[in-house]
Amino acid sequence: MFEKKEIWTDNIAVIDIWSYRIKIANCKFKKDEIDIVWYSEKRQEQDIILNWEILDLKAICENLKIAFKKVDPNNNIKKIIINSITLDVFLSSSIVTYQRKYKDEKLKKEEIFHIIREKEKECIDKAVKNIKTKTWYLKEDLKILSSNINHIFIDSIQVKDLIWKTGKNISISITNMFIPNNKYELIEEIWKILWKEIITIIPDEYSITKLFDEQTDVVVINIWNSATSISIKKSDEIVGTTKINIWMNDLFKKIKQKKIIPTEKIIKKIEKDFFEEKEVFLDTLKVCIVAWLQDVIDWKVCPNKFFITGWWWKCNFIKEYFKTIDFVWNHIKLIKKIEFIEPDFTLSKSEIDKIWTDNINLLSMIFVAHKIFYDERTIVKDMLEEVVMELE
Repeated sequence: MFEKKEIWTDNIAVIDIWSYRIKIANCKFKKDEIDIVWYSEKRQEQDIILNWEILDLKAICENLKIAFKKVDPNNNIKKIIINSITLDVFLSSSIVTYQRKYKDEKLKKEEIFHIIREKEKECIDKAVKNIKTKTWYLKEDLKILSSNINHIFIDSIQVKDLIWKTGKNISISITNMFIPNNKYELIEEIWKILWKEIITIIPDEYSITKLFDEQTDVVVINIWNSATSISIKKSDEIVGTTKINIWMNDLFKKIKQKKIIPTEKIIKKIEKDFFEEKEVFLDTLKVCIVAWLQDVIDWKVCPNKFFITGWWWKCNFIKEYFKTIDFVWNHIKLIKKIEFIEPDFTLSKSEIDKIWTDNINLLSMIFVAHKIFYDERTIVKDMLEEVVMELE
């Protein structure tokens, strides 16, 4: 769970673990500055993680030790932030309302705690019910990774906190993130072996959406070698997120079935060659993405701004294909034609250049990590953390 009880002055390791590669950034956070002290990566053998199931815990730990030696040779880093290492991550944003009996009385801590407790329980129950309808997970099977307040309104006026405020109608937007208990315990086991402390777990489906300002509505499609994730953000709320079972490795396999060609050559020629294989891959990708958008949007308006990223963010053939999709014909409402946008980076170019410029997952995790430490504290946020611990 996100913790912000003190301002860290020690270096923090931000870690992105994928089936084919481990990436670690040694970071130093200051109030208005992010310093990436060092960066390293380690390739993983293909049989360590398969379909996002960890098959060899010992091998992951050995690879992590090798990567850590490059960024932290003296073993000074004890605190880490990692990604979720599982397909089973569930994000749920809800807007809950509360009507006060006496609108002219100032809100005190006791009443605020009552409101937060009642409304967070309502959000969790709603989220768990939705998760249960799509999976076999029950409430007792799930761990809350974090609960975050996106915004608060009192009588349609946005406020940062509730303490000493007056008004009748309170509206709160809350995002909850869940992971299965068995997945969480496995992640914890890795860091116990390495003698590190997990500050928090940040799913990339969440962190990438935070690269855009609160007013930007966007569909994020994150295509990697062994996973494709999709997230929809409206204002500062996560409308939906998922991982789908099609990725760039599928395209490589189709190409290699017809030709004996190394991966490096495929990468160099992917833009101007392999048209038949790309057509099959892109058509399958479209079907999966459109079906998910139909389910999540459910006749509401879909954002027309798209951000396509991942290892293949420079591949224009993917963007060009998306321009040809008739979203309206596929029963997805758009006010305008889709527009491809880039995130608003707040990290200096010199810092970004220390790691891959296309390493969007790790960069977004670093941004969120910095925000965790230096975001403004409020009574409501503190109480929400207290309520989540109580409800767990």
